[in-house]
Amino acid sequence: MGRRLLFLLILPYIPSFLFGIDINDALRYLEKNALNIEIITRVVDDKGSVVWNTEMSRITISGKSVKVKLSGVNILVITDITPYIMNDSTILLVSQGEVWVGSSDSDEMVHYSTIKSLPVNPGESVLFFPLGVVKTSETKIYNIELEIQVHLKNDNPGN
Repeated sequence: MGRRLLFLLILPYIPSFLFGIDINDALRYLEKNALNIEIITRVVDDKGSVVWNTEMSRITISGKSVKVKLSGVNILVITDITPYIMNDSTILLVSQGEVWVGSSDSDEMVHYSTIKSLPVNPGESVLFFPLGVVKTSETKIYNIELEIQVHLKNDNPGN
């Protein structure tokens, strides 16, 4: 029992001892540099009507990605969204998308990948289309769009 208590007492100091990192400095860094990524995912039909949507919010830091995964019949979409805080307080938003599309007629899957980067101001909305944008089509088409907003956690009005 005494060894367990001793271990619990020194546990907060292990990162500092092993890596030379003060845990309080690390916590202050995280508090100061935390980012809140809000993502609204929508499936839109060929007339522009939203047929399905969901919202998510994740806390991250500069350089650490947030993953969005959508799967359906014959389709898998995985998007990694990585914010980087720039020196001028803008955010470089990097979105990497991978899409696997198949058909019910064959076992074959087609793979597409995209990567886009865009400097944004905190709170500015950005649309990302992992499937691309359909201009014209003879058949009924559904499109997937991600609306992305990044807030500096300490500037977010919800805090």
